[in-house]
Amino acid sequence: MVVGVLALGGAAGLAGYSVLDREPVESRPVAAALPTRPVTRSDLVNSVQVTGRLGFAGSYRLVGQRSGTVTWVPRPGDVVGRGERILGVDLRPIPLLFGSVPFYRPLAPGSEGADVRQLERNLVELDHADPDDLTVDDSYTAATARAVRRWQEALGVDETGRVAPGDALVAPGSVRVGTVDPLIGQPTSPGAPVLTGTGTGHSVQVDLQLSYRGLVRVGQAVRVQLPNGRTVDGKVSTLGSTAEVESGQGPTTGTAAQAGGQPTGCQGTSCPATAPVEIAVSGPESQLGGVFEGQVTVTFPAETRRGVLSVPIEALTVGPDGAFAVVVVDQAGRRTVPVRPGMFTAGRVEVSGEGLAEGSQVEVPA
Repeated sequence: MVVGVLALGGAAGLAGYSVLDREPVESRPVAAALPTRPVTRSDLVNSVQVTGRLGFAGSYRLVGQRSGTVTWVPRPGDVVGRGERILGVDLRPIPLLFGSVPFYRPLAPGSEGADVRQLERNLVELDHADPDDLTVDDSYTAATARAVRRWQEALGVDETGRVAPGDALVAPGSVRVGTVDPLIGQPTSPGAPVLTGTGTGHSVQVDLQLSYRGLVRVGQAVRVQLPNGRTVDGKVSTLGSTAEVESGQGPTTGTAAQAGGQPTGCQGTSCPATAPVEIAVSGPESQLGGVFEGQVTVTFPAETRRGVLSVPIEALTVGPDGAFAVVVVDQAGRRTVPVRPGMFTAGRVEVSGEGLAEGSQVEVPA
């Protein structure tokens, strides 16, 4: 008995023939051709990915303007909002107001200035003043004094209608308490730091290589991938000027990916010039899935090509002359179609050429 097997391989497939005692048997089926994928028309986005550090937005160091003994302090991690107590001195509650000007002087009817406007705006926001009665401006009027007395009544302090230095602490927004100093029972005085903290929002700090700076602009939408695999939206809030990173040293603030104390992109002891970028993280805190700090990946869209034809990168073939082509498969069979590649993205490439249309099927090696 003689058994012979002949295998024929090629683009047309594989066919097998068997001879058993010189009796022919049925041929094996032809193997499937290369898989195909459709040519699609869509927007292609090329992007740049960099690493950054997720943390709380803003950094505050609050200074008191009141003498006395500290009788109450918040706990680290507490969030203090507008009008809420942030410190206690001699059993007097010191609330937090929003703004940028500390209460550095006495305010009373007749006072004029930006600190008066700031006080009036807070009184309106806290519902201690009727907007129809109190005009928010730079003038401390009788209406201002009435609103102040209502505020003082709510605080449980003397209703004088006047504001003294240190009657409130000021920050740009709600404060997440970090460290508190001094402790309960210790004295405090005007100009003494009382606590540090951050804002309640989240941001990502990136040390962006100078070669990528032209791709970034304030207000630009980006995507932030968290360590837990979630992806959230972000927006560029600040774009700093170029800052040279000294050789052999990593950046000193919120940073890009670190390797041995150096930012990504360092080669040996040589580090590229970078520009600091801050990205505000959009959406509620719940979207972070419990991740509030740590290394993240930020995707900056670098270029967008709208309404172009594209194929999987694997569909491209290169001829002996270096020209690109794809193999189109249709009812008429297989044919090679020369193409001009455009923008490459992750997995796809823009193509153009005669005989290529949306929906055409092209061969893609498995």
